[in-house]
Amino acid sequence: MMFASRFVARVAGVAAALVLVALPALAQTPAGTVAPAVADNIRKVLGPKINGGGKIDAIRPAPMAGLYEVQIGTDVLYVNETANFLIQGSLVDLDKGRDLTRERKEALVAEMEAKVMPALWSGESLNDAVKLVKGKGTRKVVVFEDPYCGYCKKLRQSFAEMDDITVYTFMVAQLSQDSAPKARDLWCSADRIKAYDDWMLRNKAPAAADKACADPTQRVAGLAKRLGVGPVPHVVFADGSKNVGYMPSADLGKKLGTVKATF
Repeated sequence: MMFASRFVARVAGVAAALVLVALPALAQTPAGTVAPAVADNIRKVLGPKINGGGKIDAIRPAPMAGLYEVQIGTDVLYVNETANFLIQGSLVDLDKGRDLTRERKEALVAEMEAKVMPALWSGESLNDAVKLVKGKGTRKVVVFEDPYCGYCKKLRQSFAEMDDITVYTFMVAQLSQDSAPKARDLWCSADRIKAYDDWMLRNKAPAAADKACADPTQRVAGLAKRLGVGPVPHVVFADGSKNVGYMPSADLGKKLGTVKATF
């Protein structure tokens, strides 16, 4: 999560000082909720300063007295009651040696995935993916790729070397201004799988899409955001485990051999 550079510069020094001075006051997370007036003020002051279309999902009492935990997706930051000071980083319980921020983020990711994973593997979502079946296709993976991602192309080569696998590829537009148009051209090709492999493996561009063709680019972007997809390739296995980055076919095969499909 990023904030306007001027805003970050203004609070960075104060935030660091707050962490160093206040950490000894850490205590257990207090029970209860945030007063509506305080929550409303935090949303009013902080909301406009969030870049990238971020939305404040929740505001809770922080583990340190005088601070409030602000949740934005699966990210966490801390502000004071008037939201004129901000801490962006880890809050650590020194007595117990616990990174409370990391623990909270991990819990939020687990909660999010418990909700989103079934939706990811649903027929409705998979209809928006390019489906490649090799052999019987009993081993299944989902992968998020950008048409201009070099490591995605290497990963596609790994899939090409494998057998007995089904690959559902969701095309995201991250790396180039031409990513979205290219994804649309590939999706709208008469032979979608061949067009995708031709582009990713052989650098053969697809024909321009018909203007009447509807593509799922926006839906895929929404799904990727809900899953917290960042760098690509982003592989999701049928047990919910993930890998970010290129994997040789041999490593993929070993990993698939350990997966107990739950989706």
